Amino acid sequence: MAAAPRSAQPLLRYPSRPAAGRDRAGGAHRAAGETNRSAADGAPALTPLPATGTVDVAVAMVRPRSLQPLFASRGERAAFWHRALADEALARWLAACKPTRLHVGSEFCERLLPTPAQLTLNLAEAREHGLGVSLLTPVASPQVIDALAELLTLLPAGAEVVVSDWGVALLLQERFPQLIPVAGRILCRMLKDPRLGDPRYAPPAGHDLDSPALRAVLQRLGIARLEMDLPLFARDETFSGAPLPLDVHLPFAFVAKGRMCRTAGLARSGPERFSPRPFCHHECLGLRADTVREAADDAWRTVHVGNTVLCRHSPATLATASRAAAAGRIARLIVPGEAV
Repeated sequence: MAAAPRSAQPLLRYPSRPAAGRDRAGGAHRAAGETNRSAADGAPALTPLPATGTVDVAVAMVRPRSLQPLFASRGERAAFWHRALADEALARWLAACKPTRLHVGSEFCERLLPTPAQLTLNLAEAREHGLGVSLLTPVASPQVIDALAELLTLLPAGAEVVVSDWGVALLLQERFPQLIPVAGRILCRMLKDPRLGDPRYAPPAGHDLDSPALRAVLQRLGIARLEMDLPLFARDETFSGAPLPLDVHLPFAFVAKGRMCRTAGLARSGPERFSPRPFCHHECLGLRADTVREAADDAWRTVHVGNTVLCRHSPATLATASRAAAAGRIARLIVPGEAV
């Protein structure tokens, strides 16, 4: 097969994780790749979140740090979200609500599950701030099932467990009925290739959460909620038809994941670089790859983090999600509290 023209091939660039802060004069400076969207520069405005608290906001972190800024002033909440998301308008929008839940762990990699000691600390901080807890779990091998069993015993009754395969949901039903299973976004299949730049591809890119067969599985396993990524070309009707409360991730969607970790393999040579069990020092927590197509002006910025490719939603898609949240069609927003 002939190689693609060089201009069409994606390039990988490895900057360190963006970190917003303050300059010497005390003013906020932007992180790399930051967007400062506003109506003045043509970006769609975000519909304000209702002040009644009808929409939950969850902060998702692999290694939760101090959550105190989220429970201080609205300005400090905006600064927290600004550091994590590098989007001034989105940070101001989220700052209208205090988070109600902490998502801890990872749906994408078993090596990012918390240790029992870490989870114990996370639970204590969540209690201090009155937050509910959701444990994010990846697609599980038998070894991961064993590790999860130890973590699940630490969770209080009523805690949520976000499952990425049906086997973990069955484990909860059989051994941990006091915990609440949530179907994670990996189980919500949809077309999410960020190279699709035309809304004519939107119909096949939607979800199929209203499938009768899926409803039967959800009911049999006692699934209480559904998580999903925003489709590339989300419309107002995208958020209708779900049989359970619908939780939506933003501003990033996962495109694809695998078992081989590009980041952990950078320091290795030969075939070991592509081992599904690399020597891991959690390099992905401090390093990402920006994927750039030189010949294309993609609406979605794509990043490669560890074993997962993510894309960042366009301003238009986020505006659609904000309308759905304000209208009550989204039950919970799930937002990363760490830079991606």
